[in-house]
Order: sequence, then structure tokens, then C-alpha cells
Amino acid sequence: MRRLLFLGFLAFLLIWAFSPLMAQTREGALLGAQAQETVQGENLDPQEIYRRAKLLMDKGNLRHGLDLFLQLREQSPRYRPLAVQRHICQLYERLGNISKALEEYGDFIKRFPWARDRVQMLMRMAAMAEVALHDLNRAWGYLEMIPEDKVPPGDMAPYLFNKGYLLEKMDRKDEALEYYRRLVEEYPQTVGGFWAKERIKKLEGQESGAPKIILPREGKP
Repeated sequence: MRRLLFLGFLAFLLIWAFSPLMAQTREGALLGAQAQETVQGENLDPQEIYRRAKLLMDKGNLRHGLDLFLQLREQSPRYRPLAVQRHICQLYERLGNISKALEEYGDFIKRFPWARDRVQMLMRMAAMAEVALHDLNRAWGYLEMIPEDKVPPGDMAPYLFNKGYLLEKMDRKDEALEYYRRLVEEYPQTVGGFWAKERIKKLEGQESGAPKIILPREGKP
């Protein structure tokens, strides 16, 4: 009897725990269907389309949110172009379409060279190219597009580490060591500084764990 009561209680907990998530998922799907049908059936202003797209994205309905942002960019290219393009980039990335994400990020860089998060975007593009596509030359090309004097102080350690890391993977170890040593000297208390010390040991003949490319801070829309 106690076992049955216990199992019943567990079942209740599972239903209680997952019902909000299921409700949110259903709500997101319903919002997506309603938004697509309504936007196509009404002559909505760009502000309303943007609001609905952002709501869908926040609810986790990424595909429908992306569709609305793409529709908004096509129909009203002058409405908040920087924010719309940034959302499109991020949504393709979150959906796992890395090739398309990099294409859209590239368009963002060309269209908005003055954007405050341009450096962070290029560093993120380098990380995606290296981690997801295993294209070291492409990743290096993105980092080379970043003038060092334009890197914000808070992003300098990841910038230096990632350049050293890619140089190491391209078998340019002497150049990699230069970046690692500089990082250890200038930013010893950072995550990048810690891993730089480990990579120096590795390159100088002492075994160490494998690092991962360090992502920059992500810009906000």
C-alpha cells in the first residue's frame, strides 16, 4: 500500500514538474501558428511584427520567430535593421545551422562595421568555424579581421588565447607561444591566462589537458 502511494506521489510530481514546460511548449507552438496566420492575413506594421517575432523567440519557438524576422527584413528593411539582423544571426546559430549563421553574421559585419559588438561577433564566428566546421583557416581569417586596438579590455584575454590556440592547431607553435606568454604576463588571473600556462607547458614538453576555444561575451540586441 505504501509503495502504491509512493509511486502515485512520484507520478504526481512528474506531472506537476513537466506541466509548465509542456504548457510553454504548446503555447509557443500555438503562438507560432497564430503569428504566421495573422501576419500573412493582416497588414501589420513593422513594430507589431517585430514584437511577435521577439515573443516567439523568447518562448522558445525559434523557427517561427526566425521566419517572422526574415519576413520583416524583406518587407521593411529600414525598420530596426541592426536589431533584426542580429536576431536572425543568433536564431540561425541557436537552430544549429552554422553555415547560414556565419553567412548572416558576415552580412552583419559588412552592413554595420560600427556596431558596438562587432569584435565579439567576429570572435564568435571564429569559434563556430573552428568548433562546428573544423575550418581553422576560416576561423583564423575572422580573428585577423579584428584590429587589436579595437578589442575591448574585457575581451582581450579571450582574443589573445584564441589566436594562440588556432596558431598551435595550425602547427605554428612558435607564434602560438608568443601569444600565450603575452597572455600569461598581461592577464595571469583570467581563464585564458590559466589555459595559456597549460599550453606553454605542453608545447615545451610537459603534458597537459586539452583546452577549448574561449567564447567572448555575447552582445545584447
